[in-house]
Amino acid sequence: MIKIVYLTKNAENLAENVKTILDYYLYDSKLVKLSDFKKDGNESGYIFIMASGIVLRKFIDEIKNDKLKDPFVIIMDEAKNNIVPLLSNHIGKGNYFSELIGNSLGLNIVKTTATDSNNKVGVDELSRIYFLEVPKRKDILLINKKLLSDKPELVLPNTFKPINNLDKSYNISFHDKNSILVDNVELFQKTVSIGIGSKRNIEKNKVYWAVKKALYLRDIPSWRIDIFSTVDAKKNEDGILKTTEKFKKNIIIFENNEINELYSKFPLKKSEFVYNTIGAYGVSEPCAILGALSFKNEKNIDKVDLILKKMKKNGVSVSIAIV
Repeated sequence: MIKIVYLTKNAENLAENVKTILDYYLYDSKLVKLSDFKKDGNESGYIFIMASGIVLRKFIDEIKNDKLKDPFVIIMDEAKNNIVPLLSNHIGKGNYFSELIGNSLGLNIVKTTATDSNNKVGVDELSRIYFLEVPKRKDILLINKKLLSDKPELVLPNTFKPINNLDKSYNISFHDKNSILVDNVELFQKTVSIGIGSKRNIEKNKVYWAVKKALYLRDIPSWRIDIFSTVDAKKNEDGILKTTEKFKKNIIIFENNEINELYSKFPLKKSEFVYNTIGAYGVSEPCAILGALSFKNEKNIDKVDLILKKMKKNGVSVSIAIV
């Protein structure tokens, strides 16, 4: 949940605009008047539309705890001039959301981190854009410091492509392993899993473009997909199968009992309509989660992050999970 906190009427109007942007990208968000604001502990980020002094004096000490786990904090002025990512800018996605909102509203995006100020892609930002494990704190400090005066060696898997002008930050080469090397630091990939559900006899183009939209909403290049999955009732849907072939990825089929059992372990909303139709309480969300666990051979469900809940488009539902 992202909390958009405002103080004045003008700030409330801007907060509503921000929420409209986040709603489009299917991010959970909530408008909160400053007098009603309190920290719940479930927030992924905060957007404060008020003076920076208020935020720094009253709330930062309460929010900050761990550089690698903190929710992001963004400050905006109610005159719609600037947006400033203040805390947890890379791993926490403060920069990402500042760009998402700032570019949509035509704001000046003020980045103050050393790597960003020097147009470099820090290793912590690298882990975010490629969906990698989070680097260790000491490795972030050493590599990002080196970036300011030199170009570290970056070795990518052959299936990866350089994005975000990485060649300006690193000397890039490739290998046939599934990990990334930054100098002597090895970072392993997270699994990106796509769960798909659809109406009966769905056309391939509808499935394909639904998947493409889901990838767009979460800024994921199509080549970064690891696995697709769906429910047994959809295993012969030509539109789904042809789409996975087009992306050159495999698909896992899950039985109803596997899906229904997941609902007792993971906080998903059950659909009685879907259950009465195919015998499972859902399709895209549980399949995305199960697909991630299966592909990664991971048993700990607490490590799964459902980064895109069910997105519906033209009779297709798509969800994305990572682990």
